[in-house]
Amino acid sequence: MLEKPIAILGGGNGAHMMAGDLTLAGYRVKLYEYPDFADNIKTTLEKKVIKVEGIGRTGVAELYGVTTDIKVAIEEVELINVVVPAFGHSLFFNELIPQLKEEQTVVIWAGNFGSLLLQKMLKEQRPDLKITIAEVNSLPYGTRLKAPGEVELALLANQVVLATLPASKTNDLVEKLKQLFPMLKPSDSVLSAGFSNPNPICHPPGSLLNVGRIQYSGGDFYMYREGVTEAVARVTKKIYEETVALGKALGVEVLHYDDREFRTPGTIMAPATFEAPFDTLTIIGNIKGPKSIHDRYITEDLPFSLVLMSQLGDKVGVETPVIDSIINIGSVVCNENFWETGRTLSALGLEDLSKEEIIKLVS
Repeated sequence: MLEKPIAILGGGNGAHMMAGDLTLAGYRVKLYEYPDFADNIKTTLEKKVIKVEGIGRTGVAELYGVTTDIKVAIEEVELINVVVPAFGHSLFFNELIPQLKEEQTVVIWAGNFGSLLLQKMLKEQRPDLKITIAEVNSLPYGTRLKAPGEVELALLANQVVLATLPASKTNDLVEKLKQLFPMLKPSDSVLSAGFSNPNPICHPPGSLLNVGRIQYSGGDFYMYREGVTEAVARVTKKIYEETVALGKALGVEVLHYDDREFRTPGTIMAPATFEAPFDTLTIIGNIKGPKSIHDRYITEDLPFSLVLMSQLGDKVGVETPVIDSIINIGSVVCNENFWETGRTLSALGLEDLSKEEIIKLVS
């Protein structure tokens, strides 16, 4: 068991679940939220407890600490878990970087290529600092906050892949973290982990091809129950196939899904990625959302993954016509040019690198 406290940065569904779950498993956990968002976790800050319900460990988790002071959050900590949306990475990284100490480990859940962003920011701000950076393809939890300080686990991932940057430390870190997260498996590189994230493959097409229903219903919409028809699943599969081709061109593997995984309303989300003790498809079908065009299903999964994948495709000669179409449609629907505001090659410092240099960087 890890003897030092564990830091979890973030105040949303996933961060609360991870903090509660690891606390109930016997670890000392410090939960951090960015000061401007303190009102979002007011109850947790005051009581320092999280009530955990659902299919896993349950009970009232008494946290080792809850804070909005990043210095306090990572003091005496070896493992730092960043559990925030991709559009919050820069904000949290800017707070984190000045306080990081040698030999600490930062894991980004889910990465969306955030490891490359953190590496770039470290080179700019603290180029001599030696830490381990890693990212995973998905949170292990299918979870939602039920009320302030109360979280429920409905689904659990059957496999989550992790890679370090560079990849030479991956196997050692996976073995170390398996005591916390038994479903962890090593991935080829952070590119492989990013490509294996099921959210960008499923959420943008499922949302954008149902945008009329989402807006007409005022958000009373269940994507996995009513939105993933056979036609929508065909689009999802094409995005997956383009992703696999991109991975092949860059010499990394993408998590494999059989054709049959695209023939249910859950597509690759269930039961291929997430499972429950009984009737997984019904459980995932009862997850409400997206509730608007500004939902993370579009505003995170599209610009922070698909844009980079398209640009990498251009660089290595892999055509991504369906991914490109989804980006174009999403930009019009949301009235935002995701080609400019998304996670681009330039934003990650990869724009001037060749294919071979990118492969070397992540290897």
